[in-house]
Amino acid sequence: MSATPLANTCTVAVIGAGAMGSGIAQIAALSGHPVKLLDTREGAAAKAIQGIRTQLNKLVEKNRLTPEAASAAAENLSVATALPELADATLLIEAIIEDLSAKQALFSSLEGIVANDAILATNTSSISITAIGAALKHPERLAGLHFFNPAPL
Repeated sequence: MSATPLANTCTVAVIGAGAMGSGIAQIAALSGHPVKLLDTREGAAAKAIQGIRTQLNKLVEKNRLTPEAASAAAENLSVATALPELADATLLIEAIIEDLSAKQALFSSLEGIVANDAILATNTSSISITAIGAALKHPERLAGLHFFNPAPL
């Protein structure tokens, strides 16, 4: 069995706009995916997107990225303000607080919103994926997708 990459037309949702979430969003946007960034803190997702755009501009200044690639990645980023706005996402990556009950609640909510074939992923570094998935109706759709900090590096 061979794996196929996620098509660039597939939306990636990142829940949590802290250092990890914004870094993951940057990687997905640079890979050509439409990215929706959601955070429960008022204005956090918009601030993170501005920070990503600043980082993209710095990469252009250092000749590590073309202006066109930076512009395309920036255009791929958008703010989501509520979970239902993530319904069309193919890959949803959680980067919230390291709290089992919070992660279980988030994934239980997402399971009722997204398509049955959407991939749910956690970026946890310390909580059992099995424990997180135990709260799901279909735990087999949950994956661990861990990034080291800072994610873009």
